[in-house]
Amino acid sequence: MPAVDPAQLQKAFGSARLEADAIIECQSICQVFGLAASDLFIRWQTYVINRHGGDAGILPTRERLLEARSMLQQEHDRRASQRQSQAGHTVKLTRNKERTHYDKKSVEGLLQNMVSGSQEPLRTPQSARRVGLLKTNASAVRDRSMASPMSPSVFAEPSPSAIRYSNRTNTGRTEDTLHSELPPQQLPEPRLSLTVHDLAAKSGDTELSSEYESDEDDSSSPSAPRAPARRMRYMFEKLGTRTETINRRIERMALDVKSEYEIAALANPTYPHQEAVTAVGRIVNINLDDAAAPISSDTLLLETSRRLGNGRRIPLDVQATPSFSLFPGQIVAVEGKNLKGSEFAVSQFRALPRLPHPAIGDRPDAVEPFDAVVASGPYTLSDNFEYEPLRDLVDHVLAAQPSLVLLLGPFVSEAHPMLRDGQSDLMPEEIFSSKITPHLARLREGLLASSAIYLVPSTDELCCPYVSFPQPPLSRELLARVGVPDGVESLSNPAQISVNGVSIAISNIDALFHLVKEEVSRLPVLSDRLPRLAWHLVEQRHFYPLAIPPADCAGILASQDGKLRMLAAPDILITPSQLRQFARMHENAILLNPGHSSKGLFGGTFARLAVRAPKSIDAPSSMLGDSTKIFPAECTSVEIVRI
Repeated sequence: MPAVDPAQLQKAFGSARLEADAIIECQSICQVFGLAASDLFIRWQTYVINRHGGDAGILPTRERLLEARSMLQQEHDRRASQRQSQAGHTVKLTRNKERTHYDKKSVEGLLQNMVSGSQEPLRTPQSARRVGLLKTNASAVRDRSMASPMSPSVFAEPSPSAIRYSNRTNTGRTEDTLHSELPPQQLPEPRLSLTVHDLAAKSGDTELSSEYESDEDDSSSPSAPRAPARRMRYMFEKLGTRTETINRRIERMALDVKSEYEIAALANPTYPHQEAVTAVGRIVNINLDDAAAPISSDTLLLETSRRLGNGRRIPLDVQATPSFSLFPGQIVAVEGKNLKGSEFAVSQFRALPRLPHPAIGDRPDAVEPFDAVVASGPYTLSDNFEYEPLRDLVDHVLAAQPSLVLLLGPFVSEAHPMLRDGQSDLMPEEIFSSKITPHLARLREGLLASSAIYLVPSTDELCCPYVSFPQPPLSRELLARVGVPDGVESLSNPAQISVNGVSIAISNIDALFHLVKEEVSRLPVLSDRLPRLAWHLVEQRHFYPLAIPPADCAGILASQDGKLRMLAAPDILITPSQLRQFARMHENAILLNPGHSSKGLFGGTFARLAVRAPKSIDAPSSMLGDSTKIFPAECTSVEIVRI
């Protein structure tokens, strides 16, 4: 493999300047492991998260890169060992000839010793431990004590990571800010209750529904009457459902592009055109048979809808295109020519029309001030179930007394090493009820009655029976079974809500991490890469616009595509990711990645938001001092804080 160009490496690492010795080490790593510059940057981000808790101040020096190289080598050796063991593994059963035989008296004596504390508690052998997903009896969950003999934390000393976490010195450090120059927030006294509406609910239905209706006969109009809701089902998709969903997405955007640019008729890009025409289609990678093959500017295809191009695909030539940012599955409006009928030469990618996004004075609901705390799981360190980050997060929330608290899952993550390796004897719901519910109860009791608390499920959540995306809210039966107190509600994933007139969109799947490996760009309008990935969701009006999710990602339900479409342009988009946390504003929308509350063996981050009254903000001179012409994003400050 040829050496990677230093300019590509510097571009991939962004603002972090690479010294000469670091560039040489990067080129060596890319050659040894067969990585592109963008892939190496992703591995570097993984190293920073795992070894340094996601500290943005860690620079890619040669010494750090050598540590990252060692981590890559260990991962490579582990995978090679797994492949080898799977290829030639045979199970051999042996019989234990020195088994201990128990009778009634010995068992009763053993149990008596356990009760009196004279003997170590019984523990399940390592080879026989399993973590199940069966529903536990409601009374058993409530009655089981935190000091159960089978609990993994009984008689255990604090783990080294817990000690290191308690001795950390960066707690409370501000990692990123947005609009810190705004005046201090002034909330009315006494506090007023929040006005929260679920934008996806039926008209006049204020109940946050835990049921999803079918989307197969969905109308393109959000206000069209819907069929009666029924229980959400997955793994029941028809063969043509996915292709029909893709066709509808292209057609919807084509109608809006035609209206926005006043085009008489959109062209079929697969036909020869000697003059410049405009067409709408979906970006596809030419390497369809190789999912691991990266996309590039030389492997782009444009897929048309059935009406606009009979569903055919045409190669795209973007050599003369000055600026673009593309990924597989993206709906685009292209302008260019097809001189020979074999390739469409793109002169420019037209900006897609946005969903209606009125200023404050043009909204039916008045924008009122409020403050919020947003945090995303996991909420415990990777080597215990003590939930120290959640405890410290609740302490901060109680001290700040915000009007809104958004807690995004996972709460009991399927990726937790102790659960994945079978080192816990507790069921997921038991972990939730014994470790998380007490903190939620303390949170609900300590906040004002006017404050609202919402939980959002995750695709990694073990306590949620829906392992696909989108997900309905956590059911009331589940919340009651694990003892969640009244006053703590659940939203769907994704969720679109209006809080005091401010539109908030929440997507709790790591779409940014999936997009970062699939995007190809050249001088994009939004140069900051991570906010640009989040902006793709707003521009595409979709919470997961990527064509093919990774193999280890939750299944994307085409039959529920209506739940993945944005119904309104968000003022605030919240999309947690394992990538670096950020808060940016672009085109009157705040793009927020609050980070995770814990990152491996280290504490993570959370976000604080403060929405101010429009009258307290000085309107730009272009608005002639009219505060009704500004947007909520301009009145909102964000601070990302280290737990």
